[in-house]
Amino acid sequence: MSDVEKIHVQIGQVKIGKPGQSLNAILGSCIGLGILNPEKGVFGLAHCLLSNSGKDDGEIGGRHVDQAIRSLKHLMDLDKKEMRRMQAIVVGGANMTMPKDADPKRLVGNINATFAYKALREAGMRNIFEDVGGMQGRQVTIDCTSGDFTVSAIPRLGVTS
Repeated sequence: MSDVEKIHVQIGQVKIGKPGQSLNAILGSCIGLGILNPEKGVFGLAHCLLSNSGKDDGEIGGRHVDQAIRSLKHLMDLDKKEMRRMQAIVVGGANMTMPKDADPKRLVGNINATFAYKALREAGMRNIFEDVGGMQGRQVTIDCTSGDFTVSAIPRLGVTS
């Protein structure tokens, strides 16, 4: 896999990949939103910091979940019919700063994940995988040649879950 071009998706970015590439993000409380289109051989990954931008200005980006979905749809050249055949993954949303006993409803990661599920449904996409919450970060990799993806926990000192 050394011939694979690794594309790193940083906070607020949205990127697409094709065969010969992999999309990669390291996530804490942010949400990694992946859209898989193995039929066309194109894949997308957004690194979302927040849930709802409250606007649709047409700007390409991944800072907000709603903006990321619109951006991925545009960059992947998906029409409304194709949206129903897309596979989505939602990863991240960890509790990185608050105590274990914090109310989950107050945690930005939980808010982002909940919003992502709703926004994907509204866009007509189905979520095929999720790995959210907990107290550890994650690394997500989408292999754009095979369409496979992996999610690995990033160990955090003093945290077991």
